[in-house]
Amino acid sequence: MTTYYEVLGVSETASLDLIKQRFHQLILQHHPDKSTNENDYTAQRVLKAWEVLRNAESRKRYDIELESKRNKNDLAIGAEIDLDDMEYAEEDRSYFYECRCSGDYIITEIDLEHGIDIVGCNNCSLKIRVLYEVLEEEE
Repeated sequence: MTTYYEVLGVSETASLDLIKQRFHQLILQHHPDKSTNENDYTAQRVLKAWEVLRNAESRKRYDIELESKRNKNDLAIGAEIDLDDMEYAEEDRSYFYECRCSGDYIITEIDLEHGIDIVGCNNCSLKIRVLYEVLEEEE
């Protein structure tokens, strides 16, 4: 998994000024008008990284997601549940599954969109991994 920080070649503690400087260097270097078609993808990745990291709020959300993804391998997972086996609550736009303690595992559509797949019970310390596949929208 390549992070946006790695795309721009900066550390996760880099200042906004340094991130901006690297963005300008890389976008000029990989701009599709200045190089071959294979760099179109690189230019898109550089643009996406800049879109996320230039804004303090979106950068904070991204950092939290990144930390969550890194830590998910360290968690003790009690079970893996397929999203199709969970009940859907339309009013909350969330999925839920009953825990053996009678609590619920709840995961929202927003969580799923952000790649979160580990959820804890709202009544005990058990955790599950929700199995699902993200479908990319065609443009």
